[in-house]
Amino acid sequence: MACLAGTSCLAAAADPEVDCKSTKARTIERLMCRSPTLSRLDAELTRLYTLATGPKGGAPVSAIRKQQTAWIAQRAACAKSATQEECVRDQYLGRIAAIRAQSRPARGADDRGISLGPFAFRCDKLDDVLDITYVNVDPGRAWITIKDRSYPLVQQRSGSGARYEGNGTLFWEHQGEAQWRGTTSAPETTCRRVTTG
Repeated sequence: MACLAGTSCLAAAADPEVDCKSTKARTIERLMCRSPTLSRLDAELTRLYTLATGPKGGAPVSAIRKQQTAWIAQRAACAKSATQEECVRDQYLGRIAAIRAQSRPARGADDRGISLGPFAFRCDKLDDVLDITYVNVDPGRAWITIKDRSYPLVQQRSGSGARYEGNGTLFWEHQGEAQWRGTTSAPETTCRRVTTG
């Protein structure tokens, strides 16, 4: 059963979870009930949001709560999408990456969740830092952000390292160094992981 982060589970722990027997067709709730991947993403977002807005959340708590309200509306809009599941999945990936980027407490218990990052990479021929967040679902997912652009990627088979692709985009990391390609026609560039505070 799904929690639907931002609704029942985040509103109050005592609220009931989604009743999968009574959900209506083409609703977000029905998607969550049918998809193990979306259910896992929802559980991870619930975990991160709880950590980020808890007593140790610090200054970003107010902003994260406001952003969550807007995010819930964006996720609900996926009900009108021709590719509902993909739309909802990408909404979750982006929100997980955003909370992890904003909140140190959300990154503080990684051994209990399925996400890691963000990790920063400085790339040749790029002025801006590339940030990547990994999410361990099947298949693995990654969310890359460079300045104002975001890229949802899916893990591919690789002889070495971690290779992620999506819509012509490539990120292939091995031992702290990576190859990055933003579009199918763009040349690959070398990136190196940098330490962030």
